[in-house]
Amino acid sequence: MLSISGDILLLTDVLVIGGGAAGLRAAIAARESGVDVILASKAPMGYASSTLYAGGGFRAALGDYSAERHFEETIIGGKFLNDQELVRTMVLEGPKRLLELEKFGVKVYVHSGGIRVSATPLINGYGLTKPLRDYAESIGIKFLEGVMALDLIKDESVNGAVFYDISRNRLFIVKAKAVILATGGYSQVFLRTDNPVRVSGDGCVMALKAGATLIDMEFVQFFPLGLAEKGFPAWLFPASSGRLVNSVGEDILEKYGLNVNLYTAIIKFRDFTSRIIWREIAEGRGIDEAVILELPTAPADQIPVGFTGISKVLAEAFKLKSNRIKVAPLAHFTMGGIKVNLDGETTVPGLYACGEVTGGVHGANRLGGNALTEAIVFGARTGVAAAKWVENVTNLSEADDDLIRRYEDLISSFKNGRYKVKELRFRVKKAMWTNCGIIRDENKLNLLLKTLREVKDDLDEVYAFSRSEVLEAFELRNLLQVSEVVATSALLRRESRGAHYRSDLPEQDDKEWLKHICISLEDEEIMVNYEPVNLKYLGLKC
Repeated sequence: MLSISGDILLLTDVLVIGGGAAGLRAAIAARESGVDVILASKAPMGYASSTLYAGGGFRAALGDYSAERHFEETIIGGKFLNDQELVRTMVLEGPKRLLELEKFGVKVYVHSGGIRVSATPLINGYGLTKPLRDYAESIGIKFLEGVMALDLIKDESVNGAVFYDISRNRLFIVKAKAVILATGGYSQVFLRTDNPVRVSGDGCVMALKAGATLIDMEFVQFFPLGLAEKGFPAWLFPASSGRLVNSVGEDILEKYGLNVNLYTAIIKFRDFTSRIIWREIAEGRGIDEAVILELPTAPADQIPVGFTGISKVLAEAFKLKSNRIKVAPLAHFTMGGIKVNLDGETTVPGLYACGEVTGGVHGANRLGGNALTEAIVFGARTGVAAAKWVENVTNLSEADDDLIRRYEDLISSFKNGRYKVKELRFRVKKAMWTNCGIIRDENKLNLLLKTLREVKDDLDEVYAFSRSEVLEAFELRNLLQVSEVVATSALLRRESRGAHYRSDLPEQDDKEWLKHICISLEDEEIMVNYEPVNLKYLGLKC
């Protein structure tokens, strides 16, 4: 790990922010293009990203799974809101990029339709991030760990970032000729999520403040079965069999006419299953804000037999022996993010982005296995593009002392606040979950925006004294900004499409709403533009 110098100013060619799969792959690509690279992360590199907890599966045109099928299923799954150029690039380059992972020490298991990596159960993504981390370090990429990027430095182009060093409680600057954001999604805006706690939408906010555009922010993928037992983390809990029952013993799938087994319901009808569980809880037929997953038992010893895969490991780890487990939906993945082109370029010169922090690939919903494939394909492309940009940058502007002073003043102001960070954070996450979760409507979204404005007024008086509280205070500011953008986009999209469901507008409206909602900032106010969807390769089927 690179130690922070005494004058708190570091220099590099390419600065990558985010230590998951996308950030690691981008850093490797940039370094192998012949430039110096610093890779910065809040946590130890590769150990606290969403990649780590992923199932380890990648979708790609391998075996008898064709590129045409991969492309079509991705577009149809995304309800035709995908950027088809991005999807086409992912599909065509995916097989080569995934097989290339072996070069970096990743053990790849190839099957028809993609590859998988594996490691310790629950953290199969470690089989990807650990080899990438080791390879990155071996080729001279410098790591900055335990630091939070607060703001981008920009004149005509982006040329660095301001960081908060958590362990030393100090600010410092990294000057760079190009910056790549790979900070992950924004599922932490919701009360229930299986995402790591530090994944707080930082990249989206930094990009927005620097002048970049966010796209499709209303689209969040929810998974129907998240562990909801008191005292246990809200972990994704994909049981393969059993039935869902409400507080009066009704079979929920049967009640809503979903005549499929549980596994099919959570894989093929994920959105609908999440909505009906949400409705049962909202209408008072839940138990402790959850429903019951009732697992089959073996007649001999009455031990539950519905645990397989991840759910079996969880059951053993948490000593879950009953055949009745409390579950509820949770936020799992975000489809929206920074608008980029095929090379990860944003609308701001010198600023690049890749992975879940970007929008466009998945449209209104993500097809399983595409998240990791997207991270590797576009991580590689973005790293190469950023390194090429560096060739034309001769000078960097002077360090922005005023920016550092503003953040020093902000940290000082935290000591005089009267609102606890955790209290305000809970208010934001609870309001987002209740009013902008799985089922939305106009009244709820307007109420949410009112609540967010009230929290925004209180933000100037947030109290933070310890280093961890200062970190959480900075994250809270980002969570609040992202929440406002998501809520605004959800209110504007007057239809239901994919993972975005409006109970007051339950139909998909291709005539009026086959378009992207694009968000930017002007004088700190949200500005909205609409862009048509390009149906160049696959049009709507009438």
